[in-house]
Amino acid sequence: MTAPVEARRLTKRYGTLTAVDNLDLCVQPGEIYGFLGPNGAGKTTTLRMLLGLIRPTSGEVRLFGRAPGRLDGVGALIEGPAFYPYLTGRDNLRVMARHAGVAPARVAAVLDQVELTVRAGDRYATYSLGMKQRLGVAATLLKDPRLIVLDEPTNGLDPAGMADMRLLVRRLGAAGCTVLLSSHLMTEVQELCDRVGVIAAGRLVAESTVAELRGEPGLRLVAAPAGRCRGTGPKPARPARRPGHRRRSATHRAPRPALPS
Repeated sequence: MTAPVEARRLTKRYGTLTAVDNLDLCVQPGEIYGFLGPNGAGKTTTLRMLLGLIRPTSGEVRLFGRAPGRLDGVGALIEGPAFYPYLTGRDNLRVMARHAGVAPARVAAVLDQVELTVRAGDRYATYSLGMKQRLGVAATLLKDPRLIVLDEPTNGLDPAGMADMRLLVRRLGAAGCTVLLSSHLMTEVQELCDRVGVIAAGRLVAESTVAELRGEPGLRLVAAPAGRCRGTGPKPARPARRPGHRRRSATHRAPRPALPS
């Protein structure tokens, strides 16, 4: 089966600055792949090259075996959603569906998928940041994609919003979608991802399953010999006395001074 994402020796330079340096990446069908790295590591630049939004300096990219630019079967949310603030969430999606040639009935389906049906009639400007992010994910789902690319989908969210977004990503993976998401949070990729690639200074420095990356949990037992635990073994040595210290005997006491007669 053709891999949803393949990149070979992908490089992007801006003058003397190398943003991405000879990066190899492969995302397998049906997995949630975490692209982990600090801010400025090259995550967003890489995702933009994968989607054909910017041209690489060198290297090769394939999405489902095709060159970037043809995004059939691909949905993406890069650097946050952008919608008309005066339109409702539902109407924003209707505009996008019309441009994408998607049936209007698909709008209701994706709103239900991201649990925004109740607030779909409210203006986008009234949405919380978490709701805006979920509407952005709904937009990526309009064409029923096989691959979803999410650029730090929990960035800026409060704990409740982060929990909602992570639950949504899990549901997408459980439904059979391949998900490629970037994050700077190790805890996030541990919760969500099957495999993780770690990027630093534009280079992929590690790639493995989450369990391998953090080390498999193990059980460490520390035990003393059975005899010592039961009090039948040899007694431990006494601590050494300080130099010049004389231990007093319980039966020896200094003589009392004589009382005057």
